[in-house]
Amino acid sequence: MPPMGYSEYTRTEEQQTDNKEKILLMLLEGAARFTRFARMGLEKQSMQLKGENISKVLAILTELDCALDRDVGAEFVASLSDLYRYMMNRLSHANINNEKEPLEEVERLLITIKEGFEGAVDTIHDKTKAIPKEEAIPKKQPQRGFSMAA
Repeated sequence: MPPMGYSEYTRTEEQQTDNKEKILLMLLEGAARFTRFARMGLEKQSMQLKGENISKVLAILTELDCALDRDVGAEFVASLSDLYRYMMNRLSHANINNEKEPLEEVERLLITIKEGFEGAVDTIHDKTKAIPKEEAIPKKQPQRGFSMAA
């Protein structure tokens, strides 16, 4: 007999949350990896490799910025949006001027953001596990958009 009721709801809710977190972390990891590839392209004087990978990072950062839920944690979300835009500007500068330093800076920032989100995810999971099942019953709240600032 398939699971029903509350247990099915919580199982589905946990999977959706885990998927959002995994997607966010995968995007940040991919952006850092593509930034590394762009730097390698610059070092090998392969403008195609550099340009293609910078374009991939720009696309990821644009999507992350657009996906921010600006109604939740407005100050944090605004700061994160500003950081995404700063990195996009640095990538454009690196692309136009064939400079390695902005690529290294963006890669460090992406890794730092990813590590911060990993820590936040771990903290959230630890707190969720510590709550007894009867206290974990969610209260009905209005549906909001997905926040990459989870």
